[in-house]
Amino acid sequence: MKSRQVYTLVLIFFTTFLYAQNVFKGIVTDENLKPIDHAIIYVDGSTLKTETNQKGEFEINLPNGQYNLIVRAGLYENFIQFIDSNQNHSIKIVLEPEKILLEEAIVHSISKEDWKYYLQTFLRLFLGNNEAAKKCKIENEKDLRFSYDKITKELRATSKNPLIISNNYLGYKIEYDLIDFNVNYKTNYVLTLGTAFFKELKGNSSQIKKWKLNREKSYLGSVTHFMKAIYDNKLEEEGYDVKRLVRKENPDYIKFKEETLLGGRIVGKVPPKIITYLVNQKVDYDSLKIIDSNNNQYLNFKGLYSVEYKKEKEDLDYAKQNGQHYISNQLSIFAIKDDLLKIEENGTYYHPANLIVEGYWSWEKIANMVPMDYKIE
Repeated sequence: MKSRQVYTLVLIFFTTFLYAQNVFKGIVTDENLKPIDHAIIYVDGSTLKTETNQKGEFEINLPNGQYNLIVRAGLYENFIQFIDSNQNHSIKIVLEPEKILLEEAIVHSISKEDWKYYLQTFLRLFLGNNEAAKKCKIENEKDLRFSYDKITKELRATSKNPLIISNNYLGYKIEYDLIDFNVNYKTNYVLTLGTAFFKELKGNSSQIKKWKLNREKSYLGSVTHFMKAIYDNKLEEEGYDVKRLVRKENPDYIKFKEETLLGGRIVGKVPPKIITYLVNQKVDYDSLKIIDSNNNQYLNFKGLYSVEYKKEKEDLDYAKQNGQHYISNQLSIFAIKDDLLKIEENGTYYHPANLIVEGYWSWEKIANMVPMDYKIE
């Protein structure tokens, strides 16, 4: 099957962190209120983790702010709880028994060749296809299950167990609970949805130094970095040039099509169906976002915007993939599906499903993801 460029949306349930610490307490039970011990509790997208004792109790130090708390225990459904540590400091969590879906009980016949092909597609669209991805390994990739719908032309991937990713480019081991992975070949759209816990890998001084540089490189120019720059009104200072992008059907193509339907001869070169151009005007922050009475900030616009990150060049492999003979600044395109996308002070945003990206942001994927509590040293 010929490979095609696809637009990627990587969705991680990120949340907000400030600097003050709170001791957050809770208890985890089953439906019969029986305590569940050794349940794992972690803050999604972070390095913060703990587990329950024999009484089902847990404590975890949390910065002030809003975030998602993930609770995981064997034989139970994963639990996601939105928390605002400024308002509450304890919680009771009841886990439901794990559900066995009907389709999981049906044995689907798939050849080893097909599984290997789908795996390579998954790795390319999940981890990426750059230097960082090449230094990542999913230790339990055999837990992955694939299905392809020939009618809708959609590829899906699932895993009953968390994917264990060793990232030797950034120096993390990641436990990634895959909620949804879907590739729609009709629309060239990729959806990756999941929750993640990061753990620092141990390395020698040379490795640690290299990981530090790679983490900074991965963070700068990322969607998270860009969102923080919007929040702080520091797009130019942080190296971003944002312009309105217009993409529409070419009137010359419409005219050509009409003349052809009327029996006209095709003379000369066929004009492109779609034309794209930039509006060369400064974009005001009021065009991108709104601030409500509680000082919450939201992206609020229609259409497309082009984002050029001037402080870092694109990867050579990315340029080659797009048939370029030169390396330029990182260039991305973004839009929002709905009118509002909430952004936070640390650059996280919600709901991630409402953000659509193209270009360089769709090139760097899970392999370049740093924890939400990462800070440049």
